[in-house]
Amino acid sequence: MKGTKYPHYFFGTLTWSSRPDIAVNTAEFKLLTAFRRDYFTGKGKDGYPVKGDRILDIIGGTSLAFGDGTFTGMLWFRVIDLDEKDNWILCQAMDPLNQRTTILHTYSEPVDPYTDRPWEAVIQSCYRIGGPDHANNPEGSYRLQTLLEFNHLNNSPVAIVPVIVNLPCDSVCSFPFAAVDPDGDTLNIRLASSFEASGFIDEFVQPGPPHTPKPLTINAETSMVSWDTFGTKPGQLWSYQMIADDGKTQIGVDALIRTIEQKGEPPCCSVPGKRLKARAAVPFHLNFEASDTDGEITDVKSINLPRWASIKTNSPLPSPEVTIKISGIPKFEDQGNHAVSIMVTDNDGNQAVSSFTIQVDSCSIIQFHPCQGG
Repeated sequence: MKGTKYPHYFFGTLTWSSRPDIAVNTAEFKLLTAFRRDYFTGKGKDGYPVKGDRILDIIGGTSLAFGDGTFTGMLWFRVIDLDEKDNWILCQAMDPLNQRTTILHTYSEPVDPYTDRPWEAVIQSCYRIGGPDHANNPEGSYRLQTLLEFNHLNNSPVAIVPVIVNLPCDSVCSFPFAAVDPDGDTLNIRLASSFEASGFIDEFVQPGPPHTPKPLTINAETSMVSWDTFGTKPGQLWSYQMIADDGKTQIGVDALIRTIEQKGEPPCCSVPGKRLKARAAVPFHLNFEASDTDGEITDVKSINLPRWASIKTNSPLPSPEVTIKISGIPKFEDQGNHAVSIMVTDNDGNQAVSSFTIQVDSCSIIQFHPCQGG
């Protein structure tokens, strides 16, 4: 697989919710991926995709295997976000049957009758971003897997991190991993194994040895990802995957770290609360501050903001201080948990990441769908 001319994958996560209101043993999947933008054509002025465009991943041939011998076939994706500077598009997979941005599938039994174990739905594809800057897994395969069983009402965890987060070289750095379980189950957050992240026992290596002395870690209680970046070089990319496990099912979140020159102090940004509530058909507002003590904030970006919400700043950028405003009116079909990351970048490339979840409730008696929206 090394040496391919088509490395294009940045980020991915696969989640699901149970849909007994549609049919027994039915799941609704949500697949988010980020691909290299200039590998696809679109309606942008530069000829590349913009929000709302559809793309077909013929490069990796991305397909969702449901675990019962059936597949979606090569998937179309709708672009929901992009970063022209970092050259990526964030996309949501579309159901081949109805072009909705969630994928429905009904299983024959609550569990796999041949193994008496949960069904295993999998994305097994290629290729991770390549080039000399990807230090630990250039042009490798990637895998996103989750388990499903329908003997009990359960839904997968929901989690998010930035597509790429900047960490200064030769520093002890940390950033939050936003994760929530729709059913209130306790989550175990850990690093993925090589097989979970790539489909191969010895292909994927998390940031750390043998490339650098210190390994990437995550605090299971605080969900803070930490890494001593001693031994890294500015401009390097490091792929990693985290697993969120509720004891019944698990999901992976696969993303990138970029190491940058150590310069200046990072900006400050903190969302008031980690688990926020919204109500269907009621306006939602969230205001919080971001500042930089030795420079200016040059960019504010949200990752996986719900489709009903928008993000704005109270003044043009760059600016040493800014108020960030998130607002919108969720609809009844937007019920569920939405994991969101807000990333604030200053003129030295330093970043502050704030992660939180928004739970949309409804007064009406409507089936809870944590995968919808986003």
